[in-house]
Amino acid sequence: MPSRRSVITAVVAAVMTLAATGAALGEAVPSAAPQSTTAVVTAVPRPDHVVVVTFENKDYSTIIGSSSAPYINQLAGQGASFTQSFGVTHPSQGNYVAMFSGSQQGVTDDSCPKNFTGKANLGSQLIGAGLTFKGYSEGMPSDGYTGCSSGKYVRKHNPWVDFDNVPAASNVRYSTFPTDYTQLPTVSFVVPDMCNDMHDCSVGTGDTWLKNNLDGYAQWAKTHNSLLVVTFDEDNFSSVNQIATVFVGEKVRPGTSAGQINHYNVLRTIEDAYGLSPLGSAATATPITDVWTTSSPSPSPSPSPSPTGSPSPSPSPTTAGGIVNGGFEYGTFNGWTRTGTTAITDTAHVGAYSGAAGATTPTNGDSVLSQTFTAPPGVTKLTVWWKGDCQDTVKYAWASVVVKHNTSGSTATPLAKTCTRGGSWQQVTDTLTPGHSYTVQLVNHDDNYPGDPSITWFDDVTLS
Repeated sequence: MPSRRSVITAVVAAVMTLAATGAALGEAVPSAAPQSTTAVVTAVPRPDHVVVVTFENKDYSTIIGSSSAPYINQLAGQGASFTQSFGVTHPSQGNYVAMFSGSQQGVTDDSCPKNFTGKANLGSQLIGAGLTFKGYSEGMPSDGYTGCSSGKYVRKHNPWVDFDNVPAASNVRYSTFPTDYTQLPTVSFVVPDMCNDMHDCSVGTGDTWLKNNLDGYAQWAKTHNSLLVVTFDEDNFSSVNQIATVFVGEKVRPGTSAGQINHYNVLRTIEDAYGLSPLGSAATATPITDVWTTSSPSPSPSPSPSPTGSPSPSPSPTTAGGIVNGGFEYGTFNGWTRTGTTAITDTAHVGAYSGAAGATTPTNGDSVLSQTFTAPPGVTKLTVWWKGDCQDTVKYAWASVVVKHNTSGSTATPLAKTCTRGGSWQQVTDTLTPGHSYTVQLVNHDDNYPGDPSITWFDDVTLS
């Protein structure tokens, strides 16, 4: 009985002969059309008003699920709650500046004053586009105030005053926040004072302040094409800078989102909503597209895309804030470079989607999802969940996870080549060094032999 490899050689030779014959007769040799299972996601909707409220120095788990923050958890149930939201730095001031301008502008401490000349920012962008912006600061003694502190007010939490192209008329006291919400500017930032923002006082104090001051707007926003964003500048230095972020509004689909975001993603989303050019690191951040009622992802539950030869991967920039879209919850491959046969599927470990490499029909060679990122401060571990269905033996088909340690020049293989038929979800990990660059590669290999395809699902690529 001929060997499997002999059969393959014969089949390949026969196919080549047929192709040559067709060419000689002037006939086109048909190629299989690829089947796309990537979700279709619409653009960010354009709210009439956006209000962003920023609180201080609390870890995600201190807020979400905590009895100390009943109102924020109520809002999380009414809107979109982000389970993988992160600050971009420590201490506070750099986060505020980054959220407002797409860059920390060299800020590494909380010293005052900071003065930036001619630096583009969200406020100047909106005003330049004929829209409006105001920052409302609680406790500020007068509109247009430029001092570093007054009572419980601090300038370090008020980034718009640092930019010379934001007019003094946009820097106002919170006491001027309108009760007729139709009079709000296009985009508003609201900063509670040092007690009500949870910096000096309890979580419960800030939670009650939010309910008493902005629940009226939150409920109004849900019927008036507007948006409330509740977020934090940073965590309490005890974890990986993971924070609570919640969106509430008319176009927001209630539920959780496991896509990884940071302040640059929030800024990019607001800029996209109003057709503004993304600033600084927001230009390489992915806009948030998976939480809107105008989104209509429809992935195929059983992807069987035909191989497409050698597709050209889409460029994936280095991600300074960690993994982007590690749970594939955007319903797209945003953040990922891919080669071979890949698809978004609803075979998920957690959430709605996962990324599949390979297919339920034979494919040829490596199918790879990869992403290059920098480990944020405090991050020491990469975790990848995978599930394989390999109908062959590991000699011919396999799944693997490879992590290139770009800074040190070494390579780790958290998941060595393995072939598992009908496997269950499992996790593998790799040890990271904060500040180092890495490339994670999620691999499925198949030798295209009829009857024994290989597919691997990957999900919840996270940092901790």
